[in-house]
Amino acid sequence: MIEYCLTNVDGAARDRLAARDDTREAACLDRCGRCYAGPFLVVDGRVVTGESHAAVLDRVDR
Repeated sequence: MIEYCLTNVDGAARDRLAARDDTREAACLDRCGRCYAGPFLVVDGRVVTGESHAAVLDRVDR
C-alpha cells in the first residue's frame, strides 16, 4: 500500500499514482515535518524519500 499527501505530490506523480491500484490519497498524513522537508511516500507504513517524486516512485517500483 502506498499512501501520499495531496499537498506533497506534484501533478506527474499524482497521475502515476492514480494509475496504480495500491494507493491511497489523503488530504493529510499527519507527517507535516516530513511534508515540508521534501518529496515522500508512505509505503507499507514506512516513509520513503527522494529528491523528487519520480525518484521516490522509481525506488518503490524496484
